[in-house]
Amino acid sequence: MSEKRTIREKNHGSKPDRRRVSDKTSGRTSDTDPEKGPGNREKILDASLRLFTLNGVDGTPTARISREAGVSTGTLFHYFPDKDRLVDQLYLSIKKEVADAIRSHDNPLLPVKERIGQCMRGYVSWGVRNPEKVRFLDQFYNYPGIGEDVQKQAHGEFSWMADLIATAVREGVLSDLPCEFHAMMIYRITSGVLSLVESGTTGMSADELIQKSLSMFWRR
Repeated sequence: MSEKRTIREKNHGSKPDRRRVSDKTSGRTSDTDPEKGPGNREKILDASLRLFTLNGVDGTPTARISREAGVSTGTLFHYFPDKDRLVDQLYLSIKKEVADAIRSHDNPLLPVKERIGQCMRGYVSWGVRNPEKVRFLDQFYNYPGIGEDVQKQAHGEFSWMADLIATAVREGVLSDLPCEFHAMMIYRITSGVLSLVESGTTGMSADELIQKSLSMFWRR
């Protein structure tokens, strides 16, 4: 009797855990969610950037974005419930990246003129490395699908730049005009410089182009 009981106990102990087998065959584990795989959000944003700049938002269905990113549509909607939310988050992420790149070139110890010049160099340097993102910002500058709250968040990334411009106005370096005017002028100048650098038609370096542009911009 004891020998039979021992055999039964051994057989019982060797039975596989059906729950674990089921988990393995389904590719899931109790503490892993495939919808939240590492890098999925970034893959979706990168694919969206490529497709939006090529085809526009209306010409890019979410199914194509998910294929390009190598994720399921369910994963895409897990991070971005709709296409407008996807555009918003892509716009914000690029704006933050630009702001960080510009600010990394700022030195508060320098005179205000030099600080603004350094910031412009930061943007041009970033733009040369990220032409696709520059195109996206140009295309979506006035895109109506980007909500007012998102625009406010994006502008908030550059609040320190507004303070820098205000200082330049106060010191008489820039004309006594609204900060928004000067911010737009700086943006247009740097965008133009970046286009000229990429075209290579002037034979001038980015630094030379910035210096020449700013010489027409300063009040004195």
